[in-house]
Amino acid sequence: MPYNISRYSMIITYQGNNYFKIQSGEFAILIDPENQRSFRGTQIIVNTVRPTLAESAEAGAEGEKPFWIEHQGEYEVQGIRVQGWTSGNEGDKKVLTSYRIIFDEMTIVVLGHLEQELPPALVSELTDADIAFVPAGGKPYLAQSAVAKLVRQLEPGIVIPALFKDIKPFLKELDQTDVKEEEKLVIKKKDIAPKAMKVHWLGH
Repeated sequence: MPYNISRYSMIITYQGNNYFKIQSGEFAILIDPENQRSFRGTQIIVNTVRPTLAESAEAGAEGEKPFWIEHQGEYEVQGIRVQGWTSGNEGDKKVLTSYRIIFDEMTIVVLGHLEQELPPALVSELTDADIAFVPAGGKPYLAQSAVAKLVRQLEPGIVIPALFKDIKPFLKELDQTDVKEEEKLVIKKKDIAPKAMKVHWLGH
């Protein structure tokens, strides 16, 4: 059954590393989960790095497993659209994927464990999102200065940092050093200023 666009706000929480939960009403998407505690009640799990936990996923509340996405390609699950592109690899051991997700009328970009600059063709696919999740910690991921440059190319409304120990260098690169830590982000599309590139620092 297609997901019904809800009257609810979107709620985004951060569990550390690149592990996020995005929820609207009773529909939830997990990004790069590191354990199975949140699988219950989750409809979609998006993985930006392989291998993943997919092989050990447990059944959900009604015996149904979440729909797992861990490859490039186009997907549609209950009206939620996801498109992924390979963004780096190290032989057969690790493959990185970046995604664009259309969920609750919002466009969400997930750069994932990005280690190198994206080709221009892929940058153009990921521009003008409402929300972008970006690696903000530097090594072993893309340098903060390069990520800030990419953010300026993509021009999302909201930027959510991930994969960091010290957020200050990234905030300095985007000239937003006054940003304060938040427990979670509760947002509706009408609240997002296009191309504003406003950073929301989520604690965990």
